[in-house]
Amino acid sequence: MIRAIMIVEIAGRPSEHIKDYLSNHIMVLEKLKDIEVHSIKVSDPKELEKKEGETEVSYTCFAEADFEVETLGRLTELIFDFMPSSIEVIEPGNIKMGQADATSLMNNISGRLHRYDEFAKVAGNKIKELEAELAKTKAPAQNAGHSPINISYGDNKKEEPKSSEDKDKEESKSEEN
Repeated sequence: MIRAIMIVEIAGRPSEHIKDYLSNHIMVLEKLKDIEVHSIKVSDPKELEKKEGETEVSYTCFAEADFEVETLGRLTELIFDFMPSSIEVIEPGNIKMGQADATSLMNNISGRLHRYDEFAKVAGNKIKELEAELAKTKAPAQNAGHSPINISYGDNKKEEPKSSEDKDKEESKSEEN
C-alpha cells in the first residue's frame, strides 16, 4: 500500500459555496472502494487580497486528505482526477516498480496529457473564433458606412466626419453649381 497526503485548493466566491463545493469534491475519496481514507480536513475559507481592478472579494479554501492506495498508478489517477496543489508520499520509503507497471503508468500519464492538450487546443480555437466574431461586432457602424461621432469642447471645435451619403450630396450640389 502507498500512503499519501494530498492538498486540494480552490478559490472563488461566495465563501460558503467554495467550502461546500470543496467538501463535496474531496469526500468523493470516501466513496471509492479501492481507497482507504484515514482523514479528511477542510479549512475555513480565507479572504484573498483584492487585485487591482477587482470589485468583489474572493476566497480560498484548502482540503487535506490522508489516504492509502494499492499502486502508484492508482495514485497517479487520483492526482489527475483531483488536481491537488501538493502531494506527499508518506509510506513506503522506497517504491519498486516492474517494467510492465512502469509502462502502464507512463502510458496513462501520456494519454491524459494528450487529452488535456486536445481540450486546450479546442478551447484555444474557440477563443480565436469568438474574438473574430467580437471584432466583427465592434465596428458595425463603420461597416454600415457611418462615421463615429466627434465631440468638441470650447474653442477646440472640429468638424464631424461626414458619412458617405453626405459626401455624395455635396458632390451632387457642386456639380449642379
